[in-house]
Amino acid sequence: MNLAEQLNSGQPETLPSRLMPDILERLQSVPRLMVLDVGLGVHETVAFFGDRRCRLHFAGIHDALHSPPRVEHQRQPGQLVDKQVEEAASYEAWRQHFAQSMNYPPDTRFDVCLFWDLFNYLDDIAIKAFADVLSPYLSDQTLAHAYLLLKADNGFSSREYGIKSAGEIAIRAGAHNSLDCFPRPQARVTSMISDFSVNHSVLRRDGLLEVSLRSKTGTAR
Repeated sequence: MNLAEQLNSGQPETLPSRLMPDILERLQSVPRLMVLDVGLGVHETVAFFGDRRCRLHFAGIHDALHSPPRVEHQRQPGQLVDKQVEEAASYEAWRQHFAQSMNYPPDTRFDVCLFWDLFNYLDDIAIKAFADVLSPYLSDQTLAHAYLLLKADNGFSSREYGIKSAGEIAIRAGAHNSLDCFPRPQARVTSMISDFSVNHSVLRRDGLLEVSLRSKTGTAR
């Protein structure tokens, strides 16, 4: 049984979403929906979109994070570290890493991106690399959804998400508990995903900030 099958076999917890209904309502007029889900193809999301014309892309980015790119720094013993050079090398390694998971046809344009809690597992450089790889696949009408961890929380654990209904998110325990977490203010995250601006945000009782985003150059549908 692979990871996707394991996730779909368990009974999910259901949590309300205050922002997903608005996102989905804005997408109603799209004749053929293009959806990017950075997680795995869980049953609920597939079933939810099953009654309309759409194409679902499940990137499985969390799996890629278990084998992060290795950056080799060539410097002589005693040589000072050039931080800018190291950061540039790290960025390029992450960019290539994400490009392998998001190698879509050049004409692909997503109407909605389901980021879920991905950004909480990426450092600043990795977020910037992810955003830059994704950028060619966005339109000026792209919408997005994410959960952000604002402060360090030892109780935060990985999850796999799915859309059960317009206002309900199905959540199962994920398989990436060993990943490091990077809590940040909302403004810091959005400064790195520069193609998006925040439409609405709601602080949840579990400490996560639920955020809806839209293309910075886009207008409301």
